[in-house]
Amino acid sequence: MEAFRSLGALALGVSRYLAELVELLGRSLYALARLTSQARRVVTRVTTLQVFYTGFQSVVPLTLASVAIGVLVLSISLRYLPVDYVQGIASIVIVREVVPLVTMFLLIGRSGTAITIEVGTMKLNDELDALQIMGIPVDQYVMVPRLLGMVIAFVLLLIYGILFGLLGGYYGTALVDWNLPAYPVTDLLEGIEPKDFFVAVLKVALFGVIVALTAIQHGLQVQRSRREIPIVTSRAVVRSLLLCFIVNTAVSISLN
Repeated sequence: MEAFRSLGALALGVSRYLAELVELLGRSLYALARLTSQARRVVTRVTTLQVFYTGFQSVVPLTLASVAIGVLVLSISLRYLPVDYVQGIASIVIVREVVPLVTMFLLIGRSGTAITIEVGTMKLNDELDALQIMGIPVDQYVMVPRLLGMVIAFVLLLIYGILFGLLGGYYGTALVDWNLPAYPVTDLLEGIEPKDFFVAVLKVALFGVIVALTAIQHGLQVQRSRREIPIVTSRAVVRSLLLCFIVNTAVSISLN
């Protein structure tokens, strides 16, 4: 009975967590649809800053990771498979599967935690209550810019990571082993399937929604002390990772 009770409590916790995410998403979309012209300018400015801090500061680690993955995938493919198969392997492994996951890891570790800490600090310092007292919609000025900024940054970094993964992997394999078979770089780029690219874009867009909403959700859970911030931040990281992995698998299988 104790096992069933624990299983039921776990199921209720997961259901409550998902219901809160859906509620936050609905509130964000509703707030986005009701933006006035004045609010739109402010939200655009804050969103641009979010994209800059989320995306630009992740460029260097994403470049290194993408090139390393490209070299690994292409060098192993050329060593054990015919050259004609390399383009398909690169399209599936680098574009559709690995680069989206690498981007997800980087942004959860860097930007997801930052949003949780920022929102938690705002909640603790009564800044969110102050916004409501002044008549400023919290959903429009806090949730919407961070959600949009995360999704846009995810997509831009994905395109950047794919480009460096393919080109870095192509030129890096020559440095790793001169005996590997040679082929034109245009063949590699032309072998990328549009479907795989759009699947990757869909994945990272969903990742952006999950990471942003989970970070905001856990930041709002801070109540009394700054000691709660690292606790909710670690929970946000773990839950974001788990949900992103589930979504990644579901999208890959359903759109295979």
